[in-house]
Amino acid sequence: MDKETMDKRNNSLNPFPRMEEDVLVFWEKNKTFVRSVEKVAPRGDYVFYDGPPFGTGEPHYGHILSSIAKDVVPRYWTMRGFRIERRWGWDCHGLPIENIIEKDLGISGKKQIEEMGIGEFNEACRTRVLEYADIWDKMVRRIGRWVDFKNSYKTMDLPFMESVWWGFKELWGKGLIYQGRKVLLYCPRCETPISNFEVAMDNSYKDITETSVYVKFKVTSDKFQVNGDVYILAWTTTPWTLPGNVALAVGDDIDYVMVKADNEYLIVAKDRLEVINSGYEAIKELKGKDLVGLEYEPLFDVPAIKASGKKAHYIADADFVTTKDGTGVVHTAVVYGEDDYNLGLKLDLPVVPALDDKGIFNNNAPQFKGIYFKKANKLIIEDLDKRGLLFKIKDISHSYPHCHRCETQLYYSAIPAWFIAIAKLKKKMLEQNENISWFPEFLKYGRFALGIEQAPDWNISRNRYFATPIPIWQCDKCEEKKVVGSVSELQSDSGRFGITDIHRHFIDDITWTCPKCGGTMRRIREVLDGWVESGSMSFAQMHYPFENKEKFEKNFPAQYISEYISQTRAWFYVMHVMSTALFDSNSFEHVITTGVILNEKGEKMSKSKKNFPDPWKVINESGVDALRMYLMSSSLMHAENLFFNERDLRDVFRKNIMILWNVYSFYAMYARTAGDKPEAWDKASENILDRWIITRLGRLISDVTKSMDGYDIPKATRPITFFIDDLSTWYLRRSRERFKGEDEKDKAAALATTGFVLANLAKLMAPFMPFMAEQIWQKVTGNDFKNPDRSVHLEEWPEARNMQHETRNMVLTEMESVRKIVELALAKRDEAGIKVRQPLAKLEVRSKKLEDDYVKLIADEMNIKVVKFTGEKGELSVELDTEITDELRREGMKREVVRAVNSLRKEAGLSINDRIIITWSGGGEIGKAMSDYEKEILKETLADKLEMSDKENGKELAISGEKFRLAIRKLGN
Repeated sequence: MDKETMDKRNNSLNPFPRMEEDVLVFWEKNKTFVRSVEKVAPRGDYVFYDGPPFGTGEPHYGHILSSIAKDVVPRYWTMRGFRIERRWGWDCHGLPIENIIEKDLGISGKKQIEEMGIGEFNEACRTRVLEYADIWDKMVRRIGRWVDFKNSYKTMDLPFMESVWWGFKELWGKGLIYQGRKVLLYCPRCETPISNFEVAMDNSYKDITETSVYVKFKVTSDKFQVNGDVYILAWTTTPWTLPGNVALAVGDDIDYVMVKADNEYLIVAKDRLEVINSGYEAIKELKGKDLVGLEYEPLFDVPAIKASGKKAHYIADADFVTTKDGTGVVHTAVVYGEDDYNLGLKLDLPVVPALDDKGIFNNNAPQFKGIYFKKANKLIIEDLDKRGLLFKIKDISHSYPHCHRCETQLYYSAIPAWFIAIAKLKKKMLEQNENISWFPEFLKYGRFALGIEQAPDWNISRNRYFATPIPIWQCDKCEEKKVVGSVSELQSDSGRFGITDIHRHFIDDITWTCPKCGGTMRRIREVLDGWVESGSMSFAQMHYPFENKEKFEKNFPAQYISEYISQTRAWFYVMHVMSTALFDSNSFEHVITTGVILNEKGEKMSKSKKNFPDPWKVINESGVDALRMYLMSSSLMHAENLFFNERDLRDVFRKNIMILWNVYSFYAMYARTAGDKPEAWDKASENILDRWIITRLGRLISDVTKSMDGYDIPKATRPITFFIDDLSTWYLRRSRERFKGEDEKDKAAALATTGFVLANLAKLMAPFMPFMAEQIWQKVTGNDFKNPDRSVHLEEWPEARNMQHETRNMVLTEMESVRKIVELALAKRDEAGIKVRQPLAKLEVRSKKLEDDYVKLIADEMNIKVVKFTGEKGELSVELDTEITDELRREGMKREVVRAVNSLRKEAGLSINDRIIITWSGGGEIGKAMSDYEKEILKETLADKLEMSDKENGKELAISGEKFRLAIRKLGN
């Protein structure tokens, strides 16, 4: 054990984290996880897919949550008789690692990367990508997640990449891959387009405040015949796009108004006259169709637009124009908006990109050449204002997309890219969704199905470096294309053998002669979006179809996957795309989506802000089992968010770990003396408490099993907490005297029942609290960590069929009535200010008569001499006789004395094997109580002698106002 771990153990006042570490040592020493995978699996294979994280940072609470969810379900189905391989995976490629390396090397942008060399850059990425693997390994181990971490698959490994190539070629052959120009979100820092669903994920949209402008476009068509200049007003939130303006769009049926203001004429939608404020005169009303075709002066001189030879700078009709905001007139720059681009294609408007790959104005906008697009906003506004074309400006706050990796503001740009034709797959994807069980269920036809219906074609190409290259070779003369689907195929086509890596710097220089025209076949320069790899993991992790072909096809689709809710339109979606396209199948059958963990103020957890408790601190204070139970029983597992609260975590620890351990400790104290190592309860026991707790256990097993079969983890875990409370506060507390009593048969029944319940409860909680489950099961069954072949996690899941039948189930109903009566009677005692230790004569219950066993329970629990039932008329109610006779008072004093003596025993650290002598001094009613109840006091305190003495000082106590002294002495001292 390393020093850090030892220090943590020594500094922790809570013994349970140390006990968990001991269990980890036992598992690792005896390869318990491996045994769980290799043991006999009568029900066959159950397949689990693990979404790979990036190894470029430390694991946080989100990773801990998903890891626990991914551990709980496989543990459960393993105990249900399935074999479940669990293989870790790493996402290695893409912008996350590339951005890190650029910062490390002090470079920025594609130009500097290519100057240093793609090979050097990619190798730097490869070296750094798993920098945090050891930290991940440590956390994954500590939270008790069983996964094959060392034999992990990596998306940067040749076998994985080759399988991705195979998948790409299959898609190409099915006509699902095409190249086209579309308006995509583009990152000028990373110089690559970004997929819509990437932007939709966390941290991609940020609230920002920007300047919007209302701009005057001078109409040149002589239509209105007024004495003055006519302008049409348009509004835009992106002033930097104005140099690229080629048209204005209006709505054909929208009402517009020409007004006169300050000796000029302005045209604006009638519903948007508010933008002009006041001081204007309405001249005439127009329909949008009256404006269509009118020409206007360009705002800026852009020679490239003129050079295109295409008509520009006129008013066109468009169905996307509304009067919800702005002026009812839309400025159109074909390259920088989806509606703009579609209108440009329809009208054959000039397509003139004004920005280069870094978001800097190029030669097509000579006035602003060399200026970054966001910085150009201010200059453009100032220029328009000087020329009298700026009507007004207005600051607006809105949610704007940012690069999810480098946090640069994105912009829409019509750029050439490669796509998967999602439109061709949507119908089949929706059909395959019918085969998936979603939890929560509303996601199936909600977010997931709607995401499919609304999804655009998937942009799968990136203009980057450390990624799987797109395997398309194209002739530099006739543009003939060849898609390569394997390393062997590339070697055969090129004659270059011995290829051991297919990253860009190994294959970009591989060429061969075009078989069609004799030109040179060269690989296109784009690489694949990393999400293509994520979507391919089901088959690529197995190097399918080059290896494991039969194994994959036999075990596809997987039975289970789990990630947080944003992956509904990310990993879950791309997995579904690839499986539908390649195998005409869903890739998973059951999916659990989790919510997001926020800090207790409702803020998103941030390392830089340090606004959440350190996971290691939490683990070392409360233990992993408490954390697992806290997360798994929470609303997180119903895809809702959770405000992480350490007080709630400690409450989960107390209600589950501490209470259960106290139950075990009490049982162990008597089981050791009796020499019992029970694995079956005494079925012949007639004690109502035994019958009740066994039936209660059977009901719990049924409920947990049903909920786990339905993948409802909170509904499976919460009843365990309630059961632990019942076991402690009702069964064990009401059975304590049975353990101490002289009825050997009843004592044996209590021991056997408690042992059986603990052993089976340990099995039941094994997926959720694996450490405590192991501790309890090992000790109760007598294995005590001595047999490497024995572990609760290698056991079969408990079955309820022998614990429940119709007559036994009545026990639950009857016991519920008993506890309700007790609750009402306790309230009556509280009203009267009488403690339970004070016996009372009678309790009258308005209810149907219960059997004598239940009546005795009520009498014992409430310390009542007689419980009388008066029949059931109306609502259940009780009446309590609160008169206390001298005899009852003395009996109450006896109980106080017993409590005080046992408290002294506990303070002295005595066990049940230690006999004592009790000495006391005092008189009055206390003396009478000591005399009248001497035998009971001795029995209930494990004392051999009760003697009055003034020689020993003892502890001064008071009962019912009478003072006396009490002392104990261990026999033999």
